Amino acid sequence: MDTSEQRYCDNCNSALHGEFCHQCGQEKKSYIRNVSGVVTEFFGEFSNWDTRLWRTLIPLWFRPGYLSLRYVGGHRVPFVPPLRLYLFTSIIAFLIFARLLPDTSADVSAPDNVLVQPTVQPKKDAPPDTNNLSEIATEINKNFKESRERSPSGVKVSFLSDEGQQEFNAKLDAIIANPKLAINKFFSLAPQMMFLLLPIFALLLKLLYIRSNRYYMEHLIVALHSHSFILQMSVIYLGLGALQNSIGWNWLATIVGWLETAAFWWIPLYLFLCQKFYYRQGWGKTLLKFWLTSSLYNVLFISAVMALIVLSILWA
Repeated sequence: MDTSEQRYCDNCNSALHGEFCHQCGQEKKSYIRNVSGVVTEFFGEFSNWDTRLWRTLIPLWFRPGYLSLRYVGGHRVPFVPPLRLYLFTSIIAFLIFARLLPDTSADVSAPDNVLVQPTVQPKKDAPPDTNNLSEIATEINKNFKESRERSPSGVKVSFLSDEGQQEFNAKLDAIIANPKLAINKFFSLAPQMMFLLLPIFALLLKLLYIRSNRYYMEHLIVALHSHSFILQMSVIYLGLGALQNSIGWNWLATIVGWLETAAFWWIPLYLFLCQKFYYRQGWGKTLLKFWLTSSLYNVLFISAVMALIVLSILWA
């Protein structure tokens, strides 16, 4: 005969038949305890989260569509939840992106607001690499200079009003003198932009796979995992590029360059295979729908980036 004392929920006072209340769902657990208990629980949760993180990252990188299928199928405890994974990835990725940018400080006394080249230059003996961040920054500076030479009155932005155009040109002059202001603002707004594009990407999947009888949330799971993968692989790609430029041994730099190229091409291949394995349609249909999804989303993404650049200048 069970003589254990009956326990009751602290929230709704219902009789408990386990650790959680069947009425309100609250756990029978006291959060008021000594410091040693809190510390022990913290390290226990951290260790558990760390195990789940690596259990999530390996299939995220190398098994397209696996995490989404497992999550939708109900296997959720072993892995980091998709939304938490994306938010964690987004914060870390954009911090790294901002750190990988070269120092673009310019000489404010330069005549006619012409921007001086960045202080960080690529190696003279290194082959030209259009993906190198310092070369990208140099190209942006060059475009700013050419634009100002062609149009001394300022750069014309079609969707701005006359007052907005004047404010934009005034801010642009300040940004040309110190482009780091706009760069910092851009990377502070970029995570919000990406987060807003997520449901749009899921909507594209919903429309293209409308006959799959999947709920919108199932497409959103794919979008969260896909964007997490893109951001993480972009960090790896840029990190390998920075590592290659800092290596003095040619043979090792060549190997790192091969890994960098592999990481770059793995991104579109992974996304294609993700759609193939998740939606389980033929290769021809998947290829067509992948092309449509990529084309439409790239148009939205480029438009959002251009708008974000303008906002970064206005709000810097």
